[in-house]
Amino acid sequence: MIQRLFAGPRAQLTEFLAGLSPRERSMLYGAVGVTAVLIAWLGVYEPMTNTLAQLDQQIVGARRDAASVNALAERYRTLQREVSDLEGGGSAAGAGASLFSQLESTTVPLVGRDRIVSMNPSSRAVGDRFEEDLVDMRLEGVPLRQVIELLYTIEYKDPPMRLSRASFKREYKDPSLIDATLVVARLSPK
Repeated sequence: MIQRLFAGPRAQLTEFLAGLSPRERSMLYGAVGVTAVLIAWLGVYEPMTNTLAQLDQQIVGARRDAASVNALAERYRTLQREVSDLEGGGSAAGAGASLFSQLESTTVPLVGRDRIVSMNPSSRAVGDRFEEDLVDMRLEGVPLRQVIELLYTIEYKDPPMRLSRASFKREYKDPSLIDATLVVARLSPK
């Protein structure tokens, strides 16, 4: 059946080619060959290579996005741990101790009660879930070595206190002594 279907056009093509000279037939075969190559190139190869190049670019972009998502997820987990540690409060050594009493118990043995001019506690809300406790402490006539010991103790005390602000001034009468104003802070859950 298929042979009968193509028998008529095949006979016409054979008759047409027989009517051409060998030179014309070669030119016709060359044109058909070039046309077939162009169709294969423009219709198959080039679209396929363009699609593969786009897929490669999408893969590179997806890998970059996955890396940034992983970095953000790790950052989220780190922040979540820090928040849960803060919400856990001071369940360590200083549980229940106010920042004021903790700072006083740290400062008095190092510099003495007579050198503490003032200690003013305050607190402020930080967002919806946290509160920052502050103590503004003024010291007068403290040797430099004791100030450094106090700063070290404040920074590495458990639970930690944070030095929020500090200002130092040498005394006029005795330059070996320092007047200091320290603002110590601690973040705690409401």
